[in-house]
Amino acid sequence: MLYDLEGKGYISDWLTIARELQRISRIQPVIYSQSPFPDVKKASADAEQVLYSLAWGKTFDFCERIYTYLAQDVLHGYEKSELVKEKREVQKYIANEIERLFLEENLAFEFSDGVVRRRGRRHTEDTATRAQVVMGDSRLNESRKHYVKALHFFRSSTSPDYENCVKEAVCAVEAAGKALFPASKAATLGDLAKWFLKTNDYEIPKALVKTIEGIYAYRSGGNGVGHGGAEGGVATLEVAEYILSVTASQIIYFVEIEGLNDEIPF
Repeated sequence: MLYDLEGKGYISDWLTIARELQRISRIQPVIYSQSPFPDVKKASADAEQVLYSLAWGKTFDFCERIYTYLAQDVLHGYEKSELVKEKREVQKYIANEIERLFLEENLAFEFSDGVVRRRGRRHTEDTATRAQVVMGDSRLNESRKHYVKALHFFRSSTSPDYENCVKEAVCAVEAAGKALFPASKAATLGDLAKWFLKTNDYEIPKALVKTIEGIYAYRSGGNGVGHGGAEGGVATLEVAEYILSVTASQIIYFVEIEGLNDEIPF
């Protein structure tokens, strides 16, 4: 891919590519000869050698640097250069190529907006996207902030934090519930669940209330989550993704049932 990008003029020359890889890998930079001609052959060979030795985390860093730093406008001509392709078009091409490679190699990551993120299952991604749409309601600003943080902790390619992912996802549900149902006067998600069981304003099946109580209990009791109880179990990748999906569905459900009471009967 690098040979393709460099050949098209979409990214900087091999000397710049090699130096960037050396910087990322924290090895002694090579000073390449520029006279009478740039030592492109040695630079490309060095770049290949470093790239093959990079750890996955640093490889992902390099993918992001290709997009942000190495990508460039494509110009034609010398004395009167003509802009052939803008950098943003080049970046779109690069993003598609990197994402294609990730898919071909069945990596658990995706490349979007110039950033490597952990790829969730399609259902989780679809539900999270829909939840973020409904959280466009100004009343759900705090809820959206928590959920975005949860996604950030989950998607980090180098240091995912599943405990804080769970914590923030549950906080998102709690914030949504408190904002949409002020009559509950709930201080916590647990209080809101109790109110749902008592109120006649909303008909919420008890089994669904149990799921709300369940994620609140896990946040309070999971190892390293919330108050850090020892009985809730460790927040693994699988647990974090499950919580992301469930909490997104709960926020969507809250918005829908709250909206039912706002409808005008005819």
